[in-house]
Amino acid sequence: MNGLLKNQFYGAIGSFFILLAFFIFTGIILLITGNPTLLTFFAVVATIAFTFNATASLRKEASSNWSKYELTTPVRRKDVTKSRYINHAIWAMFGIILSAFFVGLTVAIHGNLYFYHTVRDPLMLFCIGTGVALLTGSLFYPSIYFFGTDKSEILMIISLLGAAGITAGMIWLLNAAYSFKPMTDFQFYITTAIYMATVIISFVLSYFLTTYIFNRKEY
Repeated sequence: MNGLLKNQFYGAIGSFFILLAFFIFTGIILLITGNPTLLTFFAVVATIAFTFNATASLRKEASSNWSKYELTTPVRRKDVTKSRYINHAIWAMFGIILSAFFVGLTVAIHGNLYFYHTVRDPLMLFCIGTGVALLTGSLFYPSIYFFGTDKSEILMIISLLGAAGITAGMIWLLNAAYSFKPMTDFQFYITTAIYMATVIISFVLSYFLTTYIFNRKEY
């Protein structure tokens, strides 16, 4: 398992440094200007963007035929798919930490000019970013093993759009449950918990589906 994770990490290291440089530069601008739109962008997009690193190694493996070679090694297919999901979750966690650092520092420097609900608003932003990132993985990995790694770019775009659509639909349904009226703190935390629980369950179920698809492949 460690070897698989290291291989995927090294496969993504090039795009990681590009993304890191971009978000550090963006974060510095955010700290200087305190722009509310940029803060919202940073809080939501950073987590999603870093999970794209999880697909970078897949593209390289497709071009080098590594995915076929690794099946000749004493590694179970179950462990291969498990490493994909662990790798995806690690990149998502890195994006959360980076965005929380810059958002928190911006609020500390410029004051709380951004959130009406001091805890609820930033929590919602981070949950949306995390939810879309994990849902993208939930849709992407079964698709990539079903259709093939050569279609990774288009499948990643479709998965991202699908994850954003699912998130928008869930938010609409959860708000509709309260007739689109302002929620109390209790109602907000309940709906947020329902959303995140759905995301995590989908991510776990996706792992089992991907493992099933991969085990049925001949290569």
